[in-house]
Amino acid sequence: MLKERSRLLQRLLFAADLGLIALAWTLAWVIRFELLTPPAFRPLAEYLTFLPAVLVIWGAVFLLSGLYWTRRAQRLPLVVFAVARAVTLGLFASIAAVFFYREFSFSRLHMLLFGVLTSTFLVLLRLSIYAVLRRARQQGKNLRRVLVVGAGKAGQRLASAFQQYPWMGFEVVGFLDDEKADDPDVLGTVDDFTAVMDRLSATGRSVDLVYVCLPSWAAGKIERLIDDAATRLAHVCLVPDLFQFEMILNSRVSDIDGLPVIHLIDETPFDFRRVVKRGADIAFSLAVLMLLSPVFIAIAVAVKLSSPGPVFYRQERMGLNGRCFEMLKFRSMPVNAEAKTGAVWASPGENRATPVGAFLRRTSLDELPQFINVLLGHMSVVGPRPERPVFIDEFKERVPHYMLRHKVKAGITGWAQVNGWRGDTSIEKRIEFDIYYIQHWSLWLDVKIVFLTLFKGFVHENAY
Repeated sequence: MLKERSRLLQRLLFAADLGLIALAWTLAWVIRFELLTPPAFRPLAEYLTFLPAVLVIWGAVFLLSGLYWTRRAQRLPLVVFAVARAVTLGLFASIAAVFFYREFSFSRLHMLLFGVLTSTFLVLLRLSIYAVLRRARQQGKNLRRVLVVGAGKAGQRLASAFQQYPWMGFEVVGFLDDEKADDPDVLGTVDDFTAVMDRLSATGRSVDLVYVCLPSWAAGKIERLIDDAATRLAHVCLVPDLFQFEMILNSRVSDIDGLPVIHLIDETPFDFRRVVKRGADIAFSLAVLMLLSPVFIAIAVAVKLSSPGPVFYRQERMGLNGRCFEMLKFRSMPVNAEAKTGAVWASPGENRATPVGAFLRRTSLDELPQFINVLLGHMSVVGPRPERPVFIDEFKERVPHYMLRHKVKAGITGWAQVNGWRGDTSIEKRIEFDIYYIQHWSLWLDVKIVFLTLFKGFVHENAY
């Protein structure tokens, strides 16, 4: 309903954005060629001939980047981030298009000024619109009254969202709930629906929208409420109460031939942030491999001299969606060290490692070749540490939610590792931190984990 409510605003905003893009394009030319380097040696007409293409490119980029999704433009930091991301993509697309335009070379300073002006105009426009709408809603103009059925977590969160974004114009008049009769915001039980609706209508506060936020086991009550609502003019919306489930991961809603499908446990959706994360993985890994190439060579020589065998140790690990891959390490043990014992969990006091290998383990330098796995796409720089399938068969039956860690790419370092849960420590705590990372993932969290790894992720008492 929020999306339908704001559709007209989104269309008007898109048209206004195109107008501001044209203004910024022209104003950037004025600043570049009239103010900074007069007289103009590139006529404005030459730049205006390219303007229709700019509008098409930037309009398409803005639509595809999600700039007009309602959830993207609520708080100031999100407004600025969404605009900055869309403008950056627009600049890249424009530069790529200009590469094929041979009539003349566009000024790089003009393009920079164009990007800065566009960002400024778009942010100011949005702040102005939201300020005007917020003031209008606060004055009670064009409000739509909402009755929330169910005062549990889902209902409270919905009401909080309406209060947090007043510019949308929804006023929660109260709740209906069978178990919270003492709450002053609860107007009655679910069975009191028709009486509450009639009472509100009689006082001049007719309900426009009814949001049903009951758990799935209350299907009978939901059915009776819908039958009662059919005798009224209010719109009825169903909000699934997913909080009744203990573990929800990357939940979203899709549809199959018009049939709504709720994803309760899913892998992280592929979006712009994932593209940035993959690009950062590639750039960071290439930088590490090039800058530390002398260290790689020195370690390789030391491993080769420490005991007969290859420099790298290849070990099967499980990654994204349960797919297995060969993870690379610098070899720290003699060849066939596990031939008699089989797979053994690393523990303190063991003596299987060579002297060079023991040093590599204590300093985590044996993990450096995994940046090659990152380049190959098997792993990410940051994510849950991958485990051997032989141990996973044991852990998945014993540790709740263990397999959910495979809903993202495995990482060289992770939230559990920088918090000390590595080596022979609690698997339950490690999974707890891995799930927290998946549920709260952001690019900034990745940066924080990399930063913490530099200070306390290499040498650790549990590294052996």
